[in-house]
Amino acid sequence: MPAKDVFVPRQKAATRDIELDLGRYELRRFGRRMKLEKKPMELLILLVTRREQLVSRDDIVARIWHSDLFVDTERNINNLVRKIRAVLGDDSAKPRFIETVVGKGYRFIGPIRVIDARIPSESSGQGAPRSPSPEREAGSEERTSLAVLPLRLLEKATDDAGICLGFADGLVTRLGNMPQIDVLPTSAVLNLPTDGAVREIASRLNVRFLLHGVVGATKGQSRVAVELWDSHVQRSWVSKSFDVDLDRLSAIQDEIARNVADALHRPLRPPAEAGTPRYSRNPLAYSEFMRGYRLSSSGDPALLEQAAQHLVNAVTRDPNFFLAHAILAFVCAARHYEFDPSRSWLEKADFHCGKALEGNPDLPEAHVANAFLLWGPSKNFQHLEAIAELKRALRLQKNLPHAYNRLGTILAHIGLLEHAREMYERGIPFDPRKRISHSIVQVYMWSGEYDLARDELERWRTENPSNKYAIYFAAQAALLTEGWKRAGTVVEEALRLLPEEPMTISLIGLLYACTGKKKRAMDCLTRACATPKSFGHAHHTYYQLACILAVLEQPQAAFEWLERSVDTGFACWPFFLRDPFLKNLRTLPEMDGLVAALQAKYPDHLGLL
Repeated sequence: MPAKDVFVPRQKAATRDIELDLGRYELRRFGRRMKLEKKPMELLILLVTRREQLVSRDDIVARIWHSDLFVDTERNINNLVRKIRAVLGDDSAKPRFIETVVGKGYRFIGPIRVIDARIPSESSGQGAPRSPSPEREAGSEERTSLAVLPLRLLEKATDDAGICLGFADGLVTRLGNMPQIDVLPTSAVLNLPTDGAVREIASRLNVRFLLHGVVGATKGQSRVAVELWDSHVQRSWVSKSFDVDLDRLSAIQDEIARNVADALHRPLRPPAEAGTPRYSRNPLAYSEFMRGYRLSSSGDPALLEQAAQHLVNAVTRDPNFFLAHAILAFVCAARHYEFDPSRSWLEKADFHCGKALEGNPDLPEAHVANAFLLWGPSKNFQHLEAIAELKRALRLQKNLPHAYNRLGTILAHIGLLEHAREMYERGIPFDPRKRISHSIVQVYMWSGEYDLARDELERWRTENPSNKYAIYFAAQAALLTEGWKRAGTVVEEALRLLPEEPMTISLIGLLYACTGKKKRAMDCLTRACATPKSFGHAHHTYYQLACILAVLEQPQAAFEWLERSVDTGFACWPFFLRDPFLKNLRTLPEMDGLVAALQAKYPDHLGLL
């Protein structure tokens, strides 16, 4: 194969040992193959073949995805560029290979040796070189997406008993584990109006397929009609009608699920063996559960309290309604961690989670609720146990966005940052907006990707200006990246919004330490220690106390606070090695020992599902 050198003379010659072999579809350094997935490789080839030219984001979309209709282009392009930079050892702040042209696109500027592919003649009928099948990216088969809507009642009937929503939830549970199909969870459609045009609802949910239906009555006989709609080709693949007793709707769910799986050419997991039913046969308990379930994802404290009351009514009427116990445990845990630190909510969550697990050990929602309790201050953030619970939940039901996002947060806290990023990304298909959880800002912060962190924080603050996590991380990011004047403005604003929060008190103490105001810094340290009320993550306060003392050149006291941070849940050792405020600790032998112990306790394979 002919070879040609493409390089910038002023750059170091050593970087010319990188080769891009188009014929073998390989990237190599010093002759050793570097792993790069298919789409990042396609983008690298595009940038290299147009070297020194601006490649616009529109050009990238057209080349990599052919359309931006169903692609979050901003996030996906940033992700591809990040992967290429990671392999090449490039730095976005001081680029040697890929230069960002803000608001426009990218330009490849670095030295690389390109080995041309043998281009087949037009008469051969062959296209551009393709990745050999053994090198295909795992999971690169075409994926598609599906949402199941609650049944729509004809005329002016109301679904007081929750039958229409329960029918959809049963089908989601039945279809949710089909391979290469991303089935939105029921939570994505809980409060969605179902009387709009199917193409509009599919667009709003960002799905290709929509399973929807209506229920009505003719001459005293209830009739259910369902349709599987394909929004790409604007046609129906499945259309069925059933005469059925509304109290026995579950009897037709299996037939509908088989029809859908056949239409999508996907195998359907056999139905669960007869055992504990998912829903109560008590109509009043079922009705109360569905009312509470509909409110359980609201994020509003008043609505969560209403949800809890409906769910309490459900389990009071049927103490063996284990799904209701699981959802009630989750609602109580969310109420406790997000809005009200009263132990009564936590005790209720613990009690109902135990009931759910005892009654139905194979209920995925019960394992998610248990993981939220295990990874919290009341259980001293049991990382390994919570990870095991979330993995079990996802083996039982793969379309649980809360599970992926909580896995991402836990893995980030123990230093497995790339695995954390992967978990957040795996949760994207089950979000109707097809957007990554804002909580990924933790990964960006602790990986030193501050540009990505600032962008994500801006989106988070715009969407939810009062969110305490967004307020806190924005202040921390300002301290790490801004000048002291600008950082001071952001940190003081955080303290104004969260005046009794030890995490923000310790942040302003860190600002004082960095600006030479030792007495004020120590006053903040004392105040942070004396304030018991927090929103669940005291380990971050302890970490920042370690930073204050490290900046004030008290390394031994700083290290002890760092150990306390680790012991109470924050063990992100890569950040310990990167954070500029801990610089004075990195010369301590104890620091090396702590990092080595954390690496051994939380090995890389923990992130694998």
